[in-house]
Amino acid sequence: MTRNPKNKKRNTKAVSSMFDSIPHELVSEVLSRVASSSIKDIFNAKLSCKMLNEIAKDMYVYQRVSLDEVPIIPWKPISQEQETFLNTCLQSENPESLYRQAVLDYFNKTNLESTCMHLQKAVKNGHTGALYVTCIVLLFSGNEELKQQGINILKMIWVKNPVLLEPPVCCTTRDHHHRKSRWSEVEEDVTCEACVADQEINLLSGRYNFV
Repeated sequence: MTRNPKNKKRNTKAVSSMFDSIPHELVSEVLSRVASSSIKDIFNAKLSCKMLNEIAKDMYVYQRVSLDEVPIIPWKPISQEQETFLNTCLQSENPESLYRQAVLDYFNKTNLESTCMHLQKAVKNGHTGALYVTCIVLLFSGNEELKQQGINILKMIWVKNPVLLEPPVCCTTRDHHHRKSRWSEVEEDVTCEACVADQEINLLSGRYNFV
């Protein structure tokens, strides 16, 4: 049994009328959340009706769309539509898109100024990876002032890490293999892998005061 084209048009009009009664800002927020979780879902939403397709063109939606399923370097040539989509993400200052462009610019050694610009924008838009890369660059800059900035950023990154706020205990033995020696535990020969993991977490969380 084939569907009546007229019924399909009526359903489309009904959906459009329903969205007309909802503020576009609210619809844009919903679509941006859909885009941040799945690129496939936002494409399906755009195909569902003209109204959603138009609202999904908002830069705010492109700024939050997830690129997890999009390879950084495609194995085969991309289509014109795909290229347009990626360029729009970059122009909309999508954090992941900015970070990827910075990485590509750096390793291609085509434009270091462009690398820094895209990296700074990615950091500004909350990209953790870009913040970490910036930190590493500062640490190895050779400038003491910039190095200290890198150290401060690194501390901030680790402090915000929920794993380090309440570090888990990996070793489940009763005494956690405590040793009689009062010397630094790091220097001792540790055979328990769980204890090694605990020590590394403690180091990162600042429980040990090393100079």
